[in-house]
Amino acid sequence: MVLYKIRRSKNDPCPSIPSAVIIGYSVGLKLITGHGAQSLSNMAGSYAGKELGIYAMNNGYEFKDIKDIERFLNQLDFAKIEMNEEEDEIIVKISKCNLCPKRICGYEFEGTACPWGGLLIGFISETLKYNLGYQMNLKPAETCIIKLKKK
Repeated sequence: MVLYKIRRSKNDPCPSIPSAVIIGYSVGLKLITGHGAQSLSNMAGSYAGKELGIYAMNNGYEFKDIKDIERFLNQLDFAKIEMNEEEDEIIVKISKCNLCPKRICGYEFEGTACPWGGLLIGFISETLKYNLGYQMNLKPAETCIIKLKKK
């Protein structure tokens, strides 16, 4: 049995241990689930975001608004994050993503397995107590836009 069926076309290493773990996990989800990888990534990402929010608050970080969250997420160096809050939604632009299996490692597969939608919902729900839904426009290896809808 061949375990590694999804091809990795770049020899560059991941930029960090968390990046390597998340990319490997995302590619594994894609291999196991096929077309359902994005849905599972959203769900798993929401719990990761919740736990990250709990961790951050227990370690002295305070989150009063979206810009506090933007600053915190940019400190993690997972991606370049830009967040803008409007009346009924939060628009998130993600570029230079270090969690993207296609951008960092050159993994070749159809569709996406991006943790960001769920991660953002879990984190923002935990820290700012917002109730959110989302719409994602993912362009792997480029700039992705995620619209978080306030419920």
